Amino acid sequence: MLAGLRERFPQLEQLQAMAERWLLQQRVLLVVDESALVMLWEQGERLTLRHVPLPQDLCRAGMPTQRQALGELLGDLLLDIGLLGGQLEMLLPMETCQWRLLCWPDGEPEVDQVKALRELNPELNWPLSLSESYCAVSSVQLAGSLSTPTPLSLAVVTDRLMVHAWIDVVEAADLPLLNLEWMLTAAWRAVRAASQHFEGDLAWLLKHHGHWRLVLLRGGLPELDHALSASFDGDDLSQDFLQELNEVLQAWRLHSGGASPPLAWWITAAAVDQQQLCLALESLGQGECLSKQKLWVVGEEQPTLEGPDPEFWQGDCATLACLALAGAWEQR
Repeated sequence: MLAGLRERFPQLEQLQAMAERWLLQQRVLLVVDESALVMLWEQGERLTLRHVPLPQDLCRAGMPTQRQALGELLGDLLLDIGLLGGQLEMLLPMETCQWRLLCWPDGEPEVDQVKALRELNPELNWPLSLSESYCAVSSVQLAGSLSTPTPLSLAVVTDRLMVHAWIDVVEAADLPLLNLEWMLTAAWRAVRAASQHFEGDLAWLLKHHGHWRLVLLRGGLPELDHALSASFDGDDLSQDFLQELNEVLQAWRLHSGGASPPLAWWITAAAVDQQQLCLALESLGQGECLSKQKLWVVGEEQPTLEGPDPEFWQGDCATLACLALAGAWEQR
């Protein structure tokens, strides 16, 4: 009888789906990379991580190139794993955003901080103008005993067309989109929380698609984000790589007044690279490595890992994606 009613009144299926979403309110976190989707949700009392390889050319340089196809793939995936009532929180790909730490020398603006930033329009070396971007600005505080006389904020910008493209993907999947965030800011929160007991500077090295970047944190806040020109990939560490790390670090400390508090490292990369780097840096007296060789940095219980390729969880993409998902999961 119910099947007959659904045939006569297709709206019943839509109403049922809406009711399920409202009743279940199942959080589904999603990281999109060019090669894979990585999802996180709660299944019973356990967290589950799942990765799904993406066909080539569905996403390029952070931009979905076939929005309808990618949306349908995402919708079918959630249906297959029983998350029809899922409410999506998406973490945008690494290439999609830029960030800057802002200082307000005249005090925190009385008006909206985004509006104040657009009116000031300072030279921030964005790839895009502020008028062509979506911008989010939030007040931040130094960690530990550090303080500053001027208020600080963290600004994140992304291309408007990029945001609309991902919204189109979610609409094609017929899902409610609760939140959009950049995966790097979510990962940063996880790193900051996991290293909160360390009093000093933190050098965060992360690898993405074979390229390394160095994010230097003081008081838990990102003061410098530098793309390294030297690299290595599972081979012996080159002197060029270590020398560039040292040069960037010394230049940063000199620029910030020559301050030299204790230094520690956090490395986000495949386990083999992480191990090599930790051994090399510690043997050179560059500081302790605080990162742990495990995917999940929140709590003691590791999530269930699902996916067709077990080796995926040993790679760079999974390490960064899971760090970002951990930071986003703890946000609410």
